[in-house]
Amino acid sequence: MTESTPEPAARLWRWKIAGAAIVAVGIVADLWTKDLMQRLLGMSPDNPHGSERQIEVIDGFFRFAGNWNPGVTFGMAAGLTQPILYFTVVACVGISAWLLVTRNSSRVLHVALSLILSGAIGNLHDRVRFQMVRDFIVVYWKDPSIWQWPAFNVADSMIVVGVCSILWLELFGRKREAATGSAS
Repeated sequence: MTESTPEPAARLWRWKIAGAAIVAVGIVADLWTKDLMQRLLGMSPDNPHGSERQIEVIDGFFRFAGNWNPGVTFGMAAGLTQPILYFTVVACVGISAWLLVTRNSSRVLHVALSLILSGAIGNLHDRVRFQMVRDFIVVYWKDPSIWQWPAFNVADSMIVVGVCSILWLELFGRKREAATGSAS
């Protein structure tokens, strides 16, 4: 091992510490943007069907518009707040344990799990506080009546990026390891 290459255990702990930092920054970013958009858009948990105000960012494609999601992805499982809360807590504990005990030194895995965990905690905060999640990012085509993706937030984005990164790692990362002869 060269002098500039850290020992595997030291490299592993660096990724665990970096993962904790990503979780902290991710939670702060999510909750800050939710609070900001709630104020700017006049979102009220007493009016969960949306806000009157909208901010066009890219006309015909992207806007901020407040929405309260009582369910999970795409509004599924609306009204099942308690089971969703329990599942989210169990998932957060499981992901935290995975991050702590994994011996895999893959930075992609650590970053991905950290993103998923921070997004889950951010949405868990909303479910505990409001029994709904604040969504405000809206992507649409020309006019929302033509086509619109369901509203989402920063936490949802972190979860999707994390899951896609793990899928990428599983689909393509192992091929690279086999080709280079390295093992994790």
